[in-house]
Amino acid sequence: MAKRRKPRPTGPPPARSPKMERVASGTERPKASGPRGPEPRPPSFKGVLLRAVVIAAFYGLFLLVVLKEKPATTLLVALFGFALMVPLGMLFDRMRYRSQMRRWNQRSGVAAPSTTTRAKEQPAAPDADDA
Repeated sequence: MAKRRKPRPTGPPPARSPKMERVASGTERPKASGPRGPEPRPPSFKGVLLRAVVIAAFYGLFLLVVLKEKPATTLLVALFGFALMVPLGMLFDRMRYRSQMRRWNQRSGVAAPSTTTRAKEQPAAPDADDA
């Protein structure tokens, strides 16, 4: 049986890619993509504050518009919710980051650093009863 030939391209030549030209010239590095994927981002205080502000604002509007609460009560409850969401948000973000890092390290084959220092086990001294 005869070998099949590759079909010839019939369309216009491929367009030049400015990004690929910069990568080829060395002025830009290509994105590293691998089986590990990008490393998880650590928790940031700015992100937690922004999330707490948005949630407190929506909660305050809900209390004011839907439940028809007084504006002073709504403001106090929203401020209390904001004050509660900031430390809880940091706690949950840290927990999420630690679990993502654990999974990322397992996928990439990186040994996780131990958090506790274990003393080297020493052989047990022979008992006086054994003699």
